[in-house]
Amino acid sequence: PGRRMTKAELDAFAKQVHAEAVKRRKWVQVPDPTPDLSWYTPTCTFDNWKHEDVKVELSQGYAIITINRPDNHNFLTASVFTALADAVFALHARKDLRCVVFTAEGKLFCGGSDPTFDGNFVQGKQTPKVERTVAQLKERAIKVGALEEGNSEGLGRLLQAKLWFTMAVIPQFSICLVNGSVIGDGMGLVACADMVVSIRSAYFSMPEVRFGTAPCILTPWIVMKVGPGFAKYMLASGSTFAFEEMKRAGLINEEVDSIEEAHNKIAGICDVLTACGPRSVEAAKQLVMGVGGKPIGENIIFFTAALLAMVTVSDESRDGMICLQARKPKPWEEADTKIKPLYGKAPDP
Repeated sequence: PGRRMTKAELDAFAKQVHAEAVKRRKWVQVPDPTPDLSWYTPTCTFDNWKHEDVKVELSQGYAIITINRPDNHNFLTASVFTALADAVFALHARKDLRCVVFTAEGKLFCGGSDPTFDGNFVQGKQTPKVERTVAQLKERAIKVGALEEGNSEGLGRLLQAKLWFTMAVIPQFSICLVNGSVIGDGMGLVACADMVVSIRSAYFSMPEVRFGTAPCILTPWIVMKVGPGFAKYMLASGSTFAFEEMKRAGLINEEVDSIEEAHNKIAGICDVLTACGPRSVEAAKQLVMGVGGKPIGENIIFFTAALLAMVTVSDESRDGMICLQARKPKPWEEADTKIKPLYGKAPDP
């Protein structure tokens, strides 16, 4: 009686609480905010990157993912989607990276999906486990009427939806640097990012209704960013919106006049992120994903309590408190762990 619990005992207790919460999670009315990496086998990693349509640049704690088809309007093709999937899966495996920027080459950010693209981007050999997972996904989709039997294009669209979700829950803080106008499916990169920095000359459009269809796969992410009211106006009209309108709607966080200015602003953001525990940033993202747009009731109370039980006894929580009391830099603020952007310079404090 009166004995204090050890760190190992606290960790074990937290894991037990979380496991029990997951087991009983009948309160969960929304998709699990933790990543699902079971549906795809990457064709490469950052160490052996082979794609030309998407470039990868890395530095300490930092990554830039760039769509590299400026001569073809940066259209999203099967090869671009494959490269993006490989990059997203690599980011989930590289928790030493703390900030990632998604951008594009040229004057146009993205012209949408290539008109000849049929939606299928998973071309490489998949493992038996992944094939079983995709088969089960297909079976569930057919059962609820989300997919017709034998509709391969529909399955491709389902996997695109899985990709957008997997991108939204990467452990890094993600920034979309909008270097030019965005059309159609290109909005996925914008809507799934944690933050958007855009040049003022950019325009934004989701014109699908003008072609007799609707942007169904991306709608949840657009609504999460701008809310139902503006989303209905945006998606149901197929209109083109200037930068100022999209900033008022909440899609854009920061505005710049040039790419150089954007990189300077991002460098400043990296300084801010360096002071934040990497795993705490990841937990905060999961927290927002889990509670966003949901009624505040017992389901949300249980969800937040389960996550709190995990973060309260984390190594970062312990190290942060010790360093605060000792008035010394936290482990994630040390020279060998801080974020070092590839371009730009943070403004002086």
